[in-house]
Amino acid sequence: MTNKIIKILLLILLTLPLIACKGKAEEALPTDVPTVEALPTPTPLADRVVLITGDTQDAWTLEQANSTLQELAAGTGFEFETRPEIQVNEITSDIKVLVFLSHPDNLGSLSNSALNTQFLVISDQDWSPAGNVTIIKADVNSQVFMAGYAVEELSDNFRGAGLLNSEESTPNTAFRNGAKYFCGLCNALIFPLNTYPMIKELPQSSSPAEWIAGFNELYANSILFIYVPPQAYSPDLFSFIAQTNVKVIGISSPPAEAQAIWAGTFRIDGFSPMKEVWNDVIAGNGGKTVNASLYLTDTQNGFISPGKQTLIEKVVAEIQAGRIYALDAMNN
Repeated sequence: MTNKIIKILLLILLTLPLIACKGKAEEALPTDVPTVEALPTPTPLADRVVLITGDTQDAWTLEQANSTLQELAAGTGFEFETRPEIQVNEITSDIKVLVFLSHPDNLGSLSNSALNTQFLVISDQDWSPAGNVTIIKADVNSQVFMAGYAVEELSDNFRGAGLLNSEESTPNTAFRNGAKYFCGLCNALIFPLNTYPMIKELPQSSSPAEWIAGFNELYANSILFIYVPPQAYSPDLFSFIAQTNVKVIGISSPPAEAQAIWAGTFRIDGFSPMKEVWNDVIAGNGGKTVNASLYLTDTQNGFISPGKQTLIEKVVAEIQAGRIYALDAMNN
């Protein structure tokens, strides 16, 4: 009997730890297991072409820039965006091509901060591009050279003129060289016996009334064609010129009030070359400089005869080929 009791007690003692473990295991199991929702995967930003317009106001340039780059971006599968300016910290990895309509002062720091972005810049500066920069060289001096040539070629008895911005000495030299290229001394043979082109230089900040006074001074010398720089454009000036028989040559789009007296525009086109280099740009092959195109447009009023326009186009072709240099008087 005693042995039987001892066996029962031993069995109870051996069973107690198993019961205790089972209880603890059951207590460890949570009654409700929370479910963890997977976070959404961020959508990568689309690759972009961004146009920086800067202070460009010329309507033709803005229109061509937008239409050309929209077409190029769509053909590459990129989105297209326009901004007036951009800072270094705003150039993100999704911006594959940055296009500038004029040379930014900080182009070096911008391009160095974004080596995986290609920069496409219409520039009038002599600048050696880095490997992620392509320069389209726009030579303003050649434009103004042709304006000087045209006002003399188009005017009977050489009676051409130029309203010039006194703060742009280099283009002013180009204007004089263009006139000289056509006719040398350009001495009139009929009264008034002046040497042309007649020139009046005024500061860029001059008021419309001051530009009008400058034009009047030139008009007293029987001028027939005049070059007007973009800085002088105003409704008042063109309305005043329209009261005379003088016709206008320019290097920027004619405003509405000048249409009736506009003979032609010597236009720089950086967008045709842009199309030619686009595949290299998106392939990351920068470090190049290509020349913008120069041509005569806005001649719809018939103030330039076909023969004279042909002569003008031949001189433009010589400039584009590098056989005439706008600032070298020895060429003229």
